[in-house]
Amino acid sequence: KNFLKEFSEILDSSGMKFVIKIAEVDEIFINFKDDLKFKSETSQLRYICGSKSLYRLVKSEIIKIKEFDKKAFLNYHLKAFLPFSSISYLAQEPNLKSGFGGIDEIYRLNCILNCLDSDISVRSQALKVMNEKEIASFNLNVDFLLSLLSALNLTQNTDTFSASSVEITTNFMQTKSKKLQDNESVISQKMLSSMNNVAIYSRFIAASLCRPFFKSELSFEQRKFARLKNGFYEINGVIYVPLHKRPALIEDLINELLELKDVDYKFDISAIFYIKRAIITKDGLERAISEFKKIFLRENSYAILKSLLDAQMIQILIKPMEHISQLAEYDGYHEFTVDEHSILSVKFLENIKDKFIKNLYTELCLEGKTMLKIVTLMHDVGKGLGGKDHANIGANIFRAYANKLNLSQKAINIGVILIKYHTLMSNVSNREDIYSQRVIFAFISKLGDKQVLKLLYILSYCVINATNERLYNAYTAKLLRELYEISLSAFSDENLLDEATRRVKKEQSIKRNSEFLALEPKLQEKIFKITSNLVFTKYSASEIINLSKVADSLNETEIFINNTKNLSIQIYTNKSLNLSALLYEFAKFDLAYMEIFELFEKKFYIRLDFNQNVKNHELENTKILALKSLNSEVLREPLKPNINKDEINFELNHSKDYAKLSINAKDQRGLMAYVMSVFDRLHFQVTSARIQTVKN
Repeated sequence: KNFLKEFSEILDSSGMKFVIKIAEVDEIFINFKDDLKFKSETSQLRYICGSKSLYRLVKSEIIKIKEFDKKAFLNYHLKAFLPFSSISYLAQEPNLKSGFGGIDEIYRLNCILNCLDSDISVRSQALKVMNEKEIASFNLNVDFLLSLLSALNLTQNTDTFSASSVEITTNFMQTKSKKLQDNESVISQKMLSSMNNVAIYSRFIAASLCRPFFKSELSFEQRKFARLKNGFYEINGVIYVPLHKRPALIEDLINELLELKDVDYKFDISAIFYIKRAIITKDGLERAISEFKKIFLRENSYAILKSLLDAQMIQILIKPMEHISQLAEYDGYHEFTVDEHSILSVKFLENIKDKFIKNLYTELCLEGKTMLKIVTLMHDVGKGLGGKDHANIGANIFRAYANKLNLSQKAINIGVILIKYHTLMSNVSNREDIYSQRVIFAFISKLGDKQVLKLLYILSYCVINATNERLYNAYTAKLLRELYEISLSAFSDENLLDEATRRVKKEQSIKRNSEFLALEPKLQEKIFKITSNLVFTKYSASEIINLSKVADSLNETEIFINNTKNLSIQIYTNKSLNLSALLYEFAKFDLAYMEIFELFEKKFYIRLDFNQNVKNHELENTKILALKSLNSEVLREPLKPNINKDEINFELNHSKDYAKLSINAKDQRGLMAYVMSVFDRLHFQVTSARIQTVKN
């Protein structure tokens, strides 16, 4: 004992951490038979040097300890894997040691296997329930996690993988990016995939080998009653599959799952592994996909979809989900990986807590519910493909896959719109003025009709909750409901809706324009904040871009005069001008056309076209006169034109924000000078106007 005491002191002085326990051989069993921690630490023994006879004596005592109250030891380690019917969602920034699917689970599995039979290697134990290929895959996952944990320990002295540690870790491990993935995506996706596999494999091995040690509480009759036609067992709402059941063809597996009652089951790890082992052929997969659609017809699709996700089979049945499998999102909002977030969205769809939204969903026809469920699952399939606009990419992917499922063309078209705009309702309600008529009509013009609005409202509820339940609070719910109600009533104004729809189409054209793509991002944003819809109706994409460039650089009123065919004056301004004075001074040139458009940042564009020219040598004086008139504080009194009462149409409630005045009168010089002078006296502000003289 003195020698061992001195030897342990030497080891301690080395700076390395050792846990040393000293005991007489004949004291080992008495002292440690109930010490579960000691049993775990000595579950694996290795002779290094020293007395072989002493080693054999110690090993014999430790084997006695292992055999003593074996069930208590197994329960101690199995507790970390329970319940076997619940596979947790993965944390995006996991602790690689203690987290779900982490290194500690591998340690616990080794303890269990060594306790079961210390004379047989761990690998041989695993081979009782797994094949060589599965064990090789498991070992690769374990090796990667051990390497990654070592890298984190060496570079940052931590067991936790985080977004901030990606660059250091990837450089240290020399991780290479892929064609459509950066280093961050590659390493995090591989890590999360490995942890998922470790969790699944560990639980399957532990459950399969340990269950025979524990007597079933069910009688033979109860077990017989629990057996289903497809060979599954249903016990207390959990689906089990016996270990001896042979793997099924993928198409047969889908049919077996469809045979289950339409209930929110849980799937035991035995069922998950059975699904994972499905045999896949090209023709069989095609047949399976055609049957797969029926899962979405069920009221409780989530349970089956979650089991397919846990077995990593969902991305085989829905090929577009392959690249989002275990794809992390380090944006500060998303709690889970993209595929898990998508599955969770379906769960929230089937378990809507908001009564109003629940009623909207209940009112849908079967095809509507089916389409919405598929859309909910696939709303993020555009992510992970290298493009910024994941919604548009996802919409195109959905169209192709939905055709495989033989959805109706109407359902597919609606689904495309929903995926394309799946973040729109949330963004508008949180970031824009939902009481602005312009905002509302810009919003609903993208959707097209009331039914799409209803579906988008339901989808938004599910997506927000699945992103992070804390995001869907009373305030968010109130904003979404108000946006829905305001938008629903706005659909009744067909003229404004048509105007807004044309604007949206022009905006899409602008987004594809090369001149637009070359602009600074801030100016790009300003273009879509132009107040007047008429700008988008009248002008081409290039013309709108040029107008915006001039307005953006504007510091004071700018006037441009063209005298090629007839006198034309273009005015850019950021202040209130005396337009009636200018029209009064220029009445002799016979106004043919006038337009006033509010752009952005309270800047206006005014264009005046006259029927007559000025002499070229008078152009400079004309410009000076125009500026002087615009800046004049004198309110002119133009001659009062003849306007009959029936030639005026005044819509006080044209929209929530604006009134509309239409005048259809005889052409008279000074007509618009007079109208603008009336507006000036009444302090009316014109945000959008178009005046045209029509010659009979």
